[in-house]
Amino acid sequence: MRRAVPGFLHRALLIRSYTPVLRLSSQACCLNSSDNEEPSRNLAYDDYRTQCLLPLITLAVRTSNWDAAKNISFRECVRLYGLSRSIGLFALLVQSFLPRRIRETRCLIQSIVDYSGNAGQELFELAPMLVSKLGGSMTLLQVYAAVIRIFLELSMFEDALLTYIEAKKVGVELRLCNFLLISLVKGNQIMYARSLFDDMKSSGPSPNVYSYSVLMSMYTHGERLCIVEAFELLCEMESNGVRPNAATYGTYLYGLCRSRQVTYAWDFLQTLSQSGGPCSIYCFNTVIHGFCSEDQVHKAIEVFHGMRKYGFVPDVYSYSILVDGLCKQGNLLTGYDILDEMLRNGINPSPVSYSSLLQGLCKAGMVQLALKIFKNLEEHGFHHDHINFSIILHGCCQHLDLKTVYDLWFDMIHRDLAPDVYNYTSLIYALCRHRYLQEAFRVFELMLENGLSPNIVTCTILLDSFSKEGLVGEAFLFLDRIHQSLGIFPNLCMYRVIINRLCKINKSSGVWKIFADMIKRGYIPDVVLYSIIIDGFVKALKLQEALRLYHKMLHEGIKPSIFTYTSLINGLCRDDRLPEAMELMRYMIGEELVLDKVLCTSIIACYCRRSNMKAALEMLRAMERSGVLPDAFVYTCLIDGYSKVLAMDGARWMMEEMVKRNLKPTVVTYTALIIGYLKTGDEKEAEMMYNSMLQAGIAPDGKLSCILGFGNGRSDYDYSQKAKDVT
Repeated sequence: MRRAVPGFLHRALLIRSYTPVLRLSSQACCLNSSDNEEPSRNLAYDDYRTQCLLPLITLAVRTSNWDAAKNISFRECVRLYGLSRSIGLFALLVQSFLPRRIRETRCLIQSIVDYSGNAGQELFELAPMLVSKLGGSMTLLQVYAAVIRIFLELSMFEDALLTYIEAKKVGVELRLCNFLLISLVKGNQIMYARSLFDDMKSSGPSPNVYSYSVLMSMYTHGERLCIVEAFELLCEMESNGVRPNAATYGTYLYGLCRSRQVTYAWDFLQTLSQSGGPCSIYCFNTVIHGFCSEDQVHKAIEVFHGMRKYGFVPDVYSYSILVDGLCKQGNLLTGYDILDEMLRNGINPSPVSYSSLLQGLCKAGMVQLALKIFKNLEEHGFHHDHINFSIILHGCCQHLDLKTVYDLWFDMIHRDLAPDVYNYTSLIYALCRHRYLQEAFRVFELMLENGLSPNIVTCTILLDSFSKEGLVGEAFLFLDRIHQSLGIFPNLCMYRVIINRLCKINKSSGVWKIFADMIKRGYIPDVVLYSIIIDGFVKALKLQEALRLYHKMLHEGIKPSIFTYTSLINGLCRDDRLPEAMELMRYMIGEELVLDKVLCTSIIACYCRRSNMKAALEMLRAMERSGVLPDAFVYTCLIDGYSKVLAMDGARWMMEEMVKRNLKPTVVTYTALIIGYLKTGDEKEAEMMYNSMLQAGIAPDGKLSCILGFGNGRSDYDYSQKAKDVT
């Protein structure tokens, strides 16, 4: 374990970043006789100071009236009455609130600390003076303890440690040392905490189990995890005769789980329990949580059931942690069963216990079931908190009708649960989803009237709806409004949403307007944004604009993604520009990007349209070698291609391969085969294929019905005649 350098505590605190204010020595020289003498003042000044603080001090001392005492400043007292007399007056004030009103006493001492400014010679001379005036009501150590607490509350850790060093001259208690240690650990003052601990070991008071547990928490709970140091500290405890308690082991187990050594933590806990060592239900809950965090819920269940073996009964936290882990893994039914077991065992679930289940159901799209459980709980007297209402409201806004949403919203308000930004955003999304844009905007205004500031998600939802309706001008006005009045700056994600929506509704002029506005506001387009626009142009049959944007993207040094190439190659294939598509694909492979299904499908379909079945088959095998499995659409393209060139053996081969892969042929697949067989004059195979289609439960579509003469009242088809017709 890394140790602090001996004497570091003293040296680190003596070399301070500021010079202590030392004005007491010169004042003390002229105040030796201040109780008997007063500096010469005029009568007007005497009247002023008599009328100023003395009546207030007298009232506070006589009545222990804190409202009067809290307005008395030690600095002002010194200015009016001198240092020695002020100490006497404050001693009277302190005595009037002792021994019960500790908080008020500390506030009065803080006024003296404020006067000194920091822990220095002046403060350490004032403290004994105050104690001497208190007449035994407080010891010097108690005053120093109050001063240390004051410095710690102000995060003045160096001053607290300097006061601790001064207090050691009169002898400090272990309780004070532990309080200082835990404050340093909470304040992330690692070096000071280590040095204080070493100082306790070397010069006393010796650390106890609480001291060791506090220091261990610094290694296990701190920003920087130091599990090796925690283990060495555990070994040191045992060698020094300090027996760890359940809290110590719980802290160590937490560190193991945080360092992803959950299996070792479980082995350690089992060994500890079997040997009769001190452990608690917290130790088991820590390991359960560790396994759930690692998505090993089956191991968490093992620990959960193992608790009883070692004499511990799962509590509400044990059940809640396990339910949360199960629901996050998608095992909602088991999570529900665990909650049911919890109730049967007489443990009342907390809102947190149910929130995991409700969240899981809503994420899985099972909102109706979540709402049913939510209402059933209410009927049985369970009081939902704001979090549960937020979860179920968000799920309803995502999936259910507006009446359900409104009922839940008003129920929430009726229970005095004030909607927050998250709730308003969910409601706005629901209204926009049902294309009630005006109502959504009214809810936005209501949110502002209630003093809530929308976030970037709220604004993005409304902008998306403006764009969906083609209201580009209104979208710009809204952008300016939220920028000027709310200080919300549109981010790149917001621009992506707007541009993506405009591309989907084929508003390319609006796309360029938004794009220009984004550039003007200082945003640099990234590969995602370029890819969205390129894909939009390809789908709008504006391939040249898509290619121009692609070259602009390369010129600006932005590396295209697989999505960019897929969109362009798909467009080129659809435009029957296969050589350009293949060149782009070779360039993409040179960039070490992996072929995806959409890209391969586009090229295979293009080869099939060109009747180049050899190249189409080669592409299919290259696709398989890349780990991309063809789907039913790819095989249908190949079957159609072979049928068009009357290579029916190849078409039948592709059909058989398709069936072997458990891919179901569609009516388009069967139609291609039937037409191919009819064109080759093989009416028997055509009829067999037709019957196979019917047996598979697939009805002929309009194209096949027309070819086979459906609707003429004949049930027996002359395939020879059909072959002639098709030919």
